[in-house]
Amino acid sequence: MDPGLFELYEAGSRQDEVSVIIRLEDENRIPPDVRVVSRFGKILTVRLVRPFAAMGPLPVPEDGAGVVVGVCDWGFDFTHPNFRHPDGTTRLRALWDQSAEGGETLMPYGYGRVYTREQINSALATADPTSTLGYAPSKSDPQGTGTHGTHVCDIAAGNRREPGSEVGLASASDIVFVHLARQRLQELENFGDSVRLLEGLDFVRRQAGESPLVAHFSAGMTGGPHDGTALFAQAVDAFVLERPGVVLVQSVGNYAASRMASHGRIGPDQKKVLHWLISPRDRTPNELEIWYNGQDQFDLTLIAPDGERFEAALGENVKLGRDDTRWGTLYHRHSEPNSGKNHIDIFLRTGSPPGRYRIELHGRDVVDGRFHAWIERDAGGRHQSHFSRRQATAKYTTNTICNSYRGIAVGAYDATAGDRPATRFSSRGPTADGRQKPELVAPGYRIRAARSLPADGWHGEQRLTTKSGTSMAAPFVTGTVALMLQAAGRPLSIVEVRRLLIGTADPPPVRPGHISRSLGYGYLNTVAAVEAARRLGREGSFEGRHTAAHEALGEASTQWAPRWIADLQPFEHDPAAANVMVGGNIMYVEQEPDEGADADGNEAAFDDEEDSLLAETTLWPEDDTGIDEADTAYDRPVHGDMSLQEEEEEEAYRLTELYHALGQLTERDLD
Repeated sequence: MDPGLFELYEAGSRQDEVSVIIRLEDENRIPPDVRVVSRFGKILTVRLVRPFAAMGPLPVPEDGAGVVVGVCDWGFDFTHPNFRHPDGTTRLRALWDQSAEGGETLMPYGYGRVYTREQINSALATADPTSTLGYAPSKSDPQGTGTHGTHVCDIAAGNRREPGSEVGLASASDIVFVHLARQRLQELENFGDSVRLLEGLDFVRRQAGESPLVAHFSAGMTGGPHDGTALFAQAVDAFVLERPGVVLVQSVGNYAASRMASHGRIGPDQKKVLHWLISPRDRTPNELEIWYNGQDQFDLTLIAPDGERFEAALGENVKLGRDDTRWGTLYHRHSEPNSGKNHIDIFLRTGSPPGRYRIELHGRDVVDGRFHAWIERDAGGRHQSHFSRRQATAKYTTNTICNSYRGIAVGAYDATAGDRPATRFSSRGPTADGRQKPELVAPGYRIRAARSLPADGWHGEQRLTTKSGTSMAAPFVTGTVALMLQAAGRPLSIVEVRRLLIGTADPPPVRPGHISRSLGYGYLNTVAAVEAARRLGREGSFEGRHTAAHEALGEASTQWAPRWIADLQPFEHDPAAANVMVGGNIMYVEQEPDEGADADGNEAAFDDEEDSLLAETTLWPEDDTGIDEADTAYDRPVHGDMSLQEEEEEEAYRLTELYHALGQLTERDLD
């Protein structure tokens, strides 16, 4: 879509009729929902009406009263009408700004500042609440499009007091919000994320007391073992198992098309070579991890873009570069203590040589041979490093922190399409140890919800905005769980909540006996899940009740799903990695088929080699030019004297610039 048209489309109201020029692929087929005014062969002038459709009230009496929704995110507009009672007072129990400096620090954490309900209400009674309180959500809104945390919280728990609001499930719940902040560790600051997230979770737990609690994360990175053994995942499991009535919902991530995951298998005395591409425009540090069975032993060699070789035996750490120009470190850990797996971790500092890095893995002592590799997500760089296109996989792309056993991970589907396909960006499962993630999916494309207060205040615009991502899908489940906890009339265990959600989900469109890597066990069905929770609380058993709930509620149960505007918007995370074709003023985003796996998690026979071509003894032979034969299979020519990588990066740069023009890049730390 032309950037100017997109800006016009975004600025209008739902009643506006927009004048546009379109080109027909088939001159005999005119798209639905357009009014043709004039025609010049395949070129037409038409009128489009923004097809927003309100979700409408759910046909259930529950509103989340008595339940606490705890959100750990970035930027919360406590002044927004959707988070205030009719008398103007706040629905917040507390707000902890981890980034605040000065004033009285919160113990036992030792950083940040907490604002109580009383302090927030006092600020709301003044002419300038944000200045009075000392907290402005706009500090997490550099692009002025609205903060991530405000949008997420409105989907889960907004009360629709702002005219035009269409989301908000647990509208009478209490809210606890933690504004996350990283530790100041420069290139190692990612280590601070898990600490601050867990301490945010602890704060939410303390504020909830004995009330039913649904905690929510819409954040994540990409490294780690992805098998539930990481300390963060273990903490999540302990959190939800400590008492009934405590649930954690998380987004699964937006990494399916990012080319940051790969996997394969090595036999005895076999060799695999992974190709890691780093742009000359990349101004960030980079990290790549490989995890493999602790009973195996691989020889490891890293070949830098200039051909210099670095070898690390199992148990060794090797400095990269020369003593006066060290630019990275290569770690080859033996039996990482939580997973028992061997762990390769390559850190490249800012300013390390750009180009193609080759990681050679040679099977010295092999009893299993399987390995998984992930490139860590940049903290905001526009030129994300990635694997070569042939080696990248959409599977195993769940984010770092959603792979626990008991937390509920949520993917995104496009509710604007009748067949409800998974969005291209939504991360795919399974986990590295073969478990199903995501558990289920919810609407995550073009979701219209609360927009936070801009830095320069409101100027008559509507206090709503539209965003896409699994961050937008997960709060639908969070709000649903809050309604379930209320409906049950007693604390539900995490086991019961998971069974209710999964048991009432609309099944995905896969072959019988299979589950979907992208859609999980199916589509969230809020009405059926709440009704099943009510039955469980009343009758004490869920056995066989999910089918009865569907039958009793009929169309209201099985067909409920909000519908949102469709406009060819590209996905919002890692635009440089999208498989997008741009021609003229029309943008097409390809939809990747999801073949699914059987009920035991095994790939379908026809899909064994679909997205990992690492089954050969040697990956790709090289010619004298240094360009891999596999990479020359791109469906486009090599232009001039540009190398393959330069051409890749040039394409990525052009797409990134286009997406910047569309204003669709999201905040750097969000899913």
